[in-house]
Amino acid sequence: MKRAPSSAKLSVVSDAVDVVLRRLSTLPSSPEIDELRKKAEAFRIDVEGWTAAPPPAEDRDRLMKLVLKLHVDVAKLERETGPK
Repeated sequence: MKRAPSSAKLSVVSDAVDVVLRRLSTLPSSPEIDELRKKAEAFRIDVEGWTAAPPPAEDRDRLMKLVLKLHVDVAKLERETGPK
């Protein structure tokens, strides 16, 4: 039964990447936005590869930390590009 928790944790990472991509899609295009989108897409590809072979917990946790940093970066851009 260890597979369900691992699957749920992968789902959390996947959902977090999807949220970043949705938030980025609402921002005006810029080189910084494009770079963040590329990172998020690369993370999505990593997560999709994990469905066939789940990663060690350390790899999953490392990627989640990178995705959380993306969330912070997107929030910063949202504040900078928001209504003044």
